[in-house]
This record gives sequence, structure tokens and C-alpha cells, in this order.
Amino acid sequence: MDQEDSKVLKKPPVLRIILVALGVLIVLGALLVWWSYLPHGATKSFKEPKIVTAHIDEEPFARLQLKPGESYRAIEVMAGTTVPFFCNVVSTQLGSHFKLKAFGQELLESDDCVYELEVPQQIGTFHTFVLSYWNDDFDGEPTDVMEIPIVIVAKNERVEFQAVEDAQGNRIVGASVPDEVKIFTRIMTSLPKDGRNYAALFFTADPSNNVPVLQLAPVIEGEKATPLVGSVIRYRSYGKDMAGYAAWTPEPLTLIGEGGEREVVDIYVGIFERENVPELFTKLIEIKMKDADTISVTPLIKNPEELKALTVHGRLLSPPLHLVRGGGSAKSADSLLKMGQ
Repeated sequence: MDQEDSKVLKKPPVLRIILVALGVLIVLGALLVWWSYLPHGATKSFKEPKIVTAHIDEEPFARLQLKPGESYRAIEVMAGTTVPFFCNVVSTQLGSHFKLKAFGQELLESDDCVYELEVPQQIGTFHTFVLSYWNDDFDGEPTDVMEIPIVIVAKNERVEFQAVEDAQGNRIVGASVPDEVKIFTRIMTSLPKDGRNYAALFFTADPSNNVPVLQLAPVIEGEKATPLVGSVIRYRSYGKDMAGYAAWTPEPLTLIGEGGEREVVDIYVGIFERENVPELFTKLIEIKMKDADTISVTPLIKNPEELKALTVHGRLLSPPLHLVRGGGSAKSADSLLKMGQ
């Protein structure tokens, strides 16, 4: 009986094994094609001839996928300066040719996409640079065309506020702010040394008396108070004799005050020689221990003009940025700063 039962156990047909194996191979092949499609699609655009980026006065411009209502920010160039222009392209031929239309004038053709542009004295006017690119020769329509928005600004030194964020890094629109903010500025000037040799210091003032108070870094109990110092980083040129620098608060700026009413606080940013910061610290404020965990800060500078004279060139102090904090004001004298634990 056992022998008869064993006879009904048949081996799978060879055809079925072949079909199963073939099905597995088809599935694996389909997955392989799908997995390879994404990298191929991602790199395909880098093999097509086109303009990738343009650089005007060291500031780059590239095309983005804009959402409805969005537009490109115009690149600033200073009136009366000479600015460099060059571009990067994907080229599939040995020879490339370019033509640039700038400030309403058609410029001569170029084989290397390098130009020197004279900026007219038309402060406040907007222009569109039109860069045309031929992958091989000038016959027919250009391979690619890029339009670059430009605005002409005045040539002068200045410190400008670029953005204000809350402590979590969310951009704040409008003047109403929380008690802690991050400040971002840009500086247009000519520094005789590398930007790393300079520092940004931050000040608050009560608009009723305009007395600037140097802001301190977070104070750890048992350690000495130090100023809140921001780095100065070069990011572009402005013609041949000026440059653009960025500076920001390394820690959120705490707008401390007493009372719960909404009050206006003025923010100032000044640029100083980094090596002079320790000496400046003693000239700008006087610090006294009020009790075990509280210090008293008294400003020694009486007005913004006096502070401005201490900055680089005696000119690199921002105008006041008026902010409205949610409760109380940044006091201009005898400010109480709670120490961190």
C-alpha cells in the first residue's frame, strides 16, 4: 500500500519550472529598468547642451521652478562700476558661441562667455540681460537663451538688514516680533583685510533716548559675560573696488525688558576690527553682578553717532531697525540679564 502511495507523488513538470524562472527574471528585469530610470533621468539634463548658470559681479544666477506668483530677485549692480560677467554651460561640441544683450545694447559675440560690463548711472532702473548660446555655430536659432533680471543701485558703503527670523529659524514678515530673534545683515564696503579679521556686534536701543546697548552672548553661570559676536563673510564683489559681506547673529538676540505691553525696540549692527573687540567691550558697557544669577549692564556709549565713530572706517553702522516686541522693551540702561544655567 505504501508502495502504491509513493507512486502518486510526481515531480513538477520541467515546463512549469522554466515558466516560474522566466517570470522571476522578467520581474527582476523590470525592477532593474525602473531603478536605473531615475539616475538616468536625473543625469539626462546634464548631457543636453544648455546654459547652466550666469555670474554677474560674482553673484550666480540659475533658473528655478517658480511657483505661481513667484519671481526672480534682481541682481544688484552699482552705478558707474565695471562688473565681470561669465557663464557655465553644458556643451556637446568643440566650439561654443555666445551673444549678450545688456543695458539695452547688443554686445559682440564671444567664444568663452566672458564679458566686462560698464554699468550706467541709472540708479533704480531695472534691466534684463539676455544671454544667447549656440552649441556649435551661429547658424539658426540659439541652442538656449537665459534672461537675467538686474537692478542698478547707488555706489556707496552701507550696512543693511536682510532678514529677521524667530529662534526656530522661521522668517518674520512685518515689525512685530517675539522676545528672541535672529538678525541677518549685509554690508557693502571695501575692507582692507580678509573678512575673517572683522566682527559684527549687535545693539538694542530704546527709541525714546537712542542709547545703544551692546548685546551679550548667552551667559553660563560662573563664566564671564562676553559680547554676541557675528562673523563677517564675503560673498560677492561690487565692481572692482567694493565687495558684499554677510553677517548674522550666532545666537538668537534676546529683547529683554520689563512690563507686558508691546513696545518698540531699535536694532543696530556695527562692523569692527575683530582684534579690537575685547577692548571695545570695556568701552561699550559696564557690567556688575547684581546677585548670584543676575548681572547689571550699563551702556557707556550715549548715542549712535558716538558708536559709529568706533566702527571700521567710522562709517559701518546700520540705520536703526524698528521692531515691536510682544512684551516690554529692551532697556537702554541697567538692563537685567538672567544667566543661563
